[in-house]
Amino acid sequence: MEVTMAIASNTQLKYSHDTNAPRSPAAADDNLAVIALDDTGEISDCSRGCEEIFGYHPDELAGRHVSTLLPQLGGTELVLDDRVHPRLAFLCHCAMPFEARHRNGTRFDSELFINRLDRHKVVVLVRSLAAGAA
Repeated sequence: MEVTMAIASNTQLKYSHDTNAPRSPAAADDNLAVIALDDTGEISDCSRGCEEIFGYHPDELAGRHVSTLLPQLGGTELVLDDRVHPRLAFLCHCAMPFEARHRNGTRFDSELFINRLDRHKVVVLVRSLAAGAA
């Protein structure tokens, strides 16, 4: 199965699901949301997975700060010297759980994968670690 999300007019983010492949951020499952941000953390686009995981329709999130969904990123620089901030990248690489917040106020652990999409865009894959999520 291949899932495609339009991020910008000429850019698309694709990931595929291979049932024989090891679990990775590319594994499309019901607990995965894809969020596109600018360098300041403002949400520019997101997948339907945001509705499943966070309870927000993607249109409701455009223009909001990512800390609406991931409170720990509220005071965090996402980008440093045109790269994902090294400390943030390290924490994601180590599978450090990040607190996520559902629209109804419920908090749950999530796993983040963060990459630069282009010079002024960051893409965040959020996987819910909550038991029985979505």
